[in-house]
This record gives sequence, C-alpha cells and structure tokens, in this order.
Amino acid sequence: MASLKPLLELQRVDTALAQLKHRLATLEERTNLTAATTLLNSFNKELVSVTAQLKVTQQDIESLEIDNKKRESSIAKYLQQLKTIIAPREAEALQHEIAMATAERSANDDKELALLEVAEQFDRQQLELNNQILKQNEVIEQAKRALASAIEQCEQSKLELEAKRITMSAIIDPELIKLYDLKKNKRTTPAVADLHKATCQSCHLDLSTVELSALKKCPEDVIPECPNCDCYLVV
Repeated sequence: MASLKPLLELQRVDTALAQLKHRLATLEERTNLTAATTLLNSFNKELVSVTAQLKVTQQDIESLEIDNKKRESSIAKYLQQLKTIIAPREAEALQHEIAMATAERSANDDKELALLEVAEQFDRQQLELNNQILKQNEVIEQAKRALASAIEQCEQSKLELEAKRITMSAIIDPELIKLYDLKKNKRTTPAVADLHKATCQSCHLDLSTVELSALKKCPEDVIPECPNCDCYLVV
C-alpha cells in the first residue's frame, strides 16, 4: 500500500497538468482580447457606414450646387433677354421663368443648408469613431501583451510539472504506471486518491465501516480500490 503514495503524487501532478490545460484554453486574457477585438470591429463597421453616408450627403450637396449654378446661369440669361424684350407677353413669360428659377435656387439653398448640418454630424461621428478606434487599438495591444504573458506563465508551469512528472515516474514501478495510465485514460476523476477519514477523495463518497475494514485487510499484492468509483486508494 505504501507504494501507492508516489503514484498519488503522480496523480496530483497529472491533475495539475489537466487544470493547467483547462486554464490555458479558458484564459480570461483571451476572452478580454476577443471582446476588445469585437468592439474594434463594431467601431470599424460603424465608421464604414458613417463614411458612406457622408459621401452620399456630400454628393447630394455637390449636385445641388451644380443645379444652382445652372439656375443662376438661367436667371442671368433671362435678365439679359428681358433688357431687349419689348412685347409685354414675352416679358411676362421671362419674368415667370426668372421667378421659377429663383424659387428653385432658394429651395436648393434650403436643402443644402439641411444637408450641410447632416454632413457636420457625420464629420463629428467620424472624428469620434476614429478616436475610439485609436483607443481601442491601444486596448487590444495591452490585451495581446497580457495574453502573451499569461500563456508564457502557463507554458513555464507546464514545463516544470512535466519535469516533475518525469522525475516521479522514474521511482515508480513501470507496471504500476501502466495500470494507472489505463485507469486514468478511462476517467474524468482522479485514478488515484487518498482517504480523508472515510471519504474517497476521487468520488467524494463515504465508505462503510465494512468497506474500510476490507481495504485495510487487502493483500499486499492487490491494489486497493474504492468500492464506489474503482479508483486506486491510498489507505
């Protein structure tokens, strides 16, 4: 039974390795980096949308300005023609055209003013988003460094545990290690555990008095096992 104590220590090393593997796969630093990257992507996506809307607004403003230049050219032409017109009907028709062109130019001016306000809003959004993107890139760089540091620590711990496992395995009967490995590979709970009073530390179930007595009387050539979970027990 005493020969199981080194095996129990080996199990503890394997448990620590398994926990380390789980920690490495679920590092908070990795979650933080993913969240920071997701937020950056949302900022970039919003920036693309705002930039596209700003471009359309600017194109609309340019179109109104081009149209107004045409209206002003028409008004100037009509005013010039009005100077040479004698017939009242022709003069009245030109005045009507001038009034229509002036009204359309005025309406375009109103539309342009409204669009300029919209464009200013988009400009402000662009500036704010660019600032947020810069800050978020800094957050991501910090998150990357934190993740790299956490991974490095885990890898260092892994190397230390693996070295310890090799050292411990060297003092244990190879046949016993084979039996241990076979049992360990079929389980999610420890393959070797000790007893705390009457409780198995693998399945955490209490053993009866009769079961405890039977374990203590176990022959030297038989490896004690928990009657509840079949793990090897250090009695």
